[in-house]
Amino acid sequence: MPTKLKKVGYGFWFQWVLVTTLGFMVSLHWIEIGTRPELGALEGAVGGAIVGVAQCLVLRQRISYFWGWSIACVLGWSLIGALGIGALGWVAPRNMVDIFLRAVWGLIEGMKVGIVIGSLQWLVLRGQVPNAWRWIVASMLGWSVGLGAGWTVGAILRMRTGLFLGEVLGLTVTWVVMAAVTGVCLIELLQRDDRKTLFRLR
Repeated sequence: MPTKLKKVGYGFWFQWVLVTTLGFMVSLHWIEIGTRPELGALEGAVGGAIVGVAQCLVLRQRISYFWGWSIACVLGWSLIGALGIGALGWVAPRNMVDIFLRAVWGLIEGMKVGIVIGSLQWLVLRGQVPNAWRWIVASMLGWSVGLGAGWTVGAILRMRTGLFLGEVLGLTVTWVVMAAVTGVCLIELLQRDDRKTLFRLR
């Protein structure tokens, strides 16, 4: 008789936030934070691959074909960079010092990122978890709030210190917030699918 999978809870959420944030930080070894339109499809592909692989370390115990998640991340970030939006997970606004404007622009641009990335990741989740479409909504919300918050923090830190490092810290906030928001949705989706996932992994 198959053993029961460990319940999805706060431990899973913490792991999701941790690996996502660490994936972003590791990616900085190969990708230098820039301003639009400096970072395009190539940088997006590299960053997406690193973050995607990091997230798979958590997802591999919960979904089948978890490697498809990494592919979705690579394709998504490559597409965003190629479309001229820029690899916004690694991009700070150019010549935008108004904090309110940064926050609003971050919300709008983050929504675009969330739609693209979330839709491609949904292709991996659909058929594996019920109501997988909710992931697209969560991705939109997570990236919208995350980028808005990150760009705001980056502006404040850069103005107070005069260092571009403030933008890097701001983007770190972006990834933490995004992962925190999407992690809540992921827990809900996987809790509903615990029993089915158990038998797929056997």
